[in-house]
Amino acid sequence: MTGEDRVRSTDLGEARSTQRERADSVALGLIAAPEIPEKIARKLGGELPGLLKKHGDGSVSWDVSVVVDPLTGTGREAPELLDACHERLKQEGWDLALCLTDLPVYRNGRLVAADASAARRVAALSLPALGATRLDSWAREAAMQLVAELYAKIRESGEDEPSPDGAKTDSGAGEPARRLPGPHPRRLVRPRPVGLVAPFRRVEPPDEDMKDMGIDARFVSPGGRGHLRLCSGMVLANRPWKILPSFKGAVAGAFATGAYALVIPTIWMLADAVGSARLLLLMVAAIASMVVWIIVAHHLWERPNDQEARHWTALYNGVIVLTITTAVLFAYAVLFALIMLAASVFVPTSYFQSTLKHPVRPTT
Repeated sequence: MTGEDRVRSTDLGEARSTQRERADSVALGLIAAPEIPEKIARKLGGELPGLLKKHGDGSVSWDVSVVVDPLTGTGREAPELLDACHERLKQEGWDLALCLTDLPVYRNGRLVAADASAARRVAALSLPALGATRLDSWAREAAMQLVAELYAKIRESGEDEPSPDGAKTDSGAGEPARRLPGPHPRRLVRPRPVGLVAPFRRVEPPDEDMKDMGIDARFVSPGGRGHLRLCSGMVLANRPWKILPSFKGAVAGAFATGAYALVIPTIWMLADAVGSARLLLLMVAAIASMVVWIIVAHHLWERPNDQEARHWTALYNGVIVLTITTAVLFAYAVLFALIMLAASVFVPTSYFQSTLKHPVRPTT
């Protein structure tokens, strides 16, 4: 064998090795909206390869890519969102794709947490439906579950099998699609004690809306708890803490006024005579007034243009009220802490008690 033949043999072996590695690898794309979905997607991008290999077939490796697409943060609904993600999947050459959006999705009056379409090889996850607590954990569980739904459905339906003429097709459109590795049929992820189905309900059997849109699996969030979780998730997506810098002037002015009032005994006696219940009511009224003023002054209240938009308008207005209220409460907590600090420094407890003529406790 000549040197040139040995080189060709080595190159051929490396090519075959690379081909085998590619055949045993699944390319998964995460398409995320900016801000919170992007942060979660990048975290998932580092965790999913190991988790999918651990809970699935160890012989199959996973190549996870993350892209940020503002289109996933617009007003798109299924199946438009799934179609847009499918187009991105074809552009990037992925095997599967998971879309992370920060918008709520309603279909037939039901709050949809996630959809999976084997024909498109795409799943979509609405992060606000997961709520504001344990978001990273729930997103990880949901991603695992949805990828398992896609992988199992594609393998069991044989949509990744070669056609009689040797070409592989994608969703019946005649487009090339790589066959997914692994035995057939087989679930990617074994049954797990915690998953997307824990706080959500799977739609069984599939309804006509799902069939018309080519959706194989749908998870909905039923009941009042689902809508409370949605509202908290949307408030988190609005990031109310970002509004705090806008309150610097108001907090500084209120602190200056409060610090001045601390040295006036008449204010202490008046507050003591008013009572805790009335002071609490005044605090609530002040917070509510601040919330109303911010919404009106900045034209944040939306008005429905038609009957169909009434539901969305009510939802967004409610979330706006919750977001501004949360921001105002944060500012109030900062102001309260500053006033308490100033009182502990400038007002001796003994003098305070002698003026009020009764022991001073946190509740009085």
